[in-house]
Amino acid sequence: MSKTNLMMAGAAALLMGGALTGALFAGAADAQQAAKAPIILIVDQAAIVGQSDAGKTIPPQATTIKTNIQKEFDLEAEKLKKDIENYQKGASLMSEEVRQKTEQDLAMRQQVQLPQQAQIMEQVFQNVVQVAQAKILQESQPIMKAIVDKRGATLLLDRSAVMYAAPETDVTQEVLAELNKKMKTVEVQKVTLADVKKKAAEAAAKQGAPQKGAAKPDPKKK
Repeated sequence: MSKTNLMMAGAAALLMGGALTGALFAGAADAQQAAKAPIILIVDQAAIVGQSDAGKTIPPQATTIKTNIQKEFDLEAEKLKKDIENYQKGASLMSEEVRQKTEQDLAMRQQVQLPQQAQIMEQVFQNVVQVAQAKILQESQPIMKAIVDKRGATLLLDRSAVMYAAPETDVTQEVLAELNKKMKTVEVQKVTLADVKKKAAEAAAKQGAPQKGAAKPDPKKK
């Protein structure tokens, strides 16, 4: 073989060896990357709360609680209305001191206490519903972990944080099936007007009791 042919053969061997080495390194890199690729699962926590057996018991309880507390609140408003009417009928017979004090008390109830109680009533109601929902999610946590471990997943994301996911990555129905075996109902804490008044008093204490002004109760707001 000529010297030129030997040199060409040697160069070809080097090129082939380099290509083979590169392929080996590339294959190893791809394998390493594949080994580190996260396995992501999706769960719809809103569906867990809304579609679970326990979650379905929340709305009827919440409706009953809200209806009852609204009745108490309506009675309180009706009592204030009658007190204003009685004041208007008897104001001319009161002393100046008694009339001013009565006006201030009625104004406080009408313009401050009643609206504040209505606002706090809604806040307290929403809070007890959220607490009940949180109990369901808390009960589902071990189930989710077991599914993640079984599938060898590295991440579990809530559906609300994902724009698109392949259907096979969604484990919501699997979680629901297991949750329904463990939890059939959840209690929504009952709320009364007394609870609302207590919260209102605590809020007033934190902010400082509102000063009693000379504003008179609005006869149009009965």
